[in-house]
Amino acid sequence: MPLKDSHGLAGRLHIELRDADGRLVERYRVNNLITTAGRRLLASLFAGTAQSPGLQIAVGGSGGDVQPGDVHLGSPVDAAPATIPAIAEDVVDGAPRIVLRVVATLPPTGKPDAQALQEAGILVSVPGAEPVLYNRVTFPLINRAGNLEMTLTWEVIF
Repeated sequence: MPLKDSHGLAGRLHIELRDADGRLVERYRVNNLITTAGRRLLASLFAGTAQSPGLQIAVGGSGGDVQPGDVHLGSPVDAAPATIPAIAEDVVDGAPRIVLRVVATLPPTGKPDAQALQEAGILVSVPGAEPVLYNRVTFPLINRAGNLEMTLTWEVIF
């Protein structure tokens, strides 16, 4: 019997808002769409035609439809450098997968007005090119108060 692997790329975003004492105020979890540009970038990295990337997680205020051809957030608001603290084997939806976690924390803004957020994405920077929007997700409105820290943890599932 020939081998067949039908697992595609997937991603899930976890958002946590914490107060100054580190107490969890709100938590969200949403699935995302991996953009065509993001898939192309992964293929280039695998082929060795792109150099090691830098990562950021960006948030924005547009809750519009998400499309594979998206190359930017609809309305960017903020971004933070991201790290990759873990790559692990896991079972996702009953199948063995590799899960890479990408984490970024946006510190409190200190501003009196809340940030109205409805979208997020991972921005991948490679030397000599514009940042690539690897993925994009929209979610119900989050009004992030200026005193709250926001941690975004993306599970990129291979």
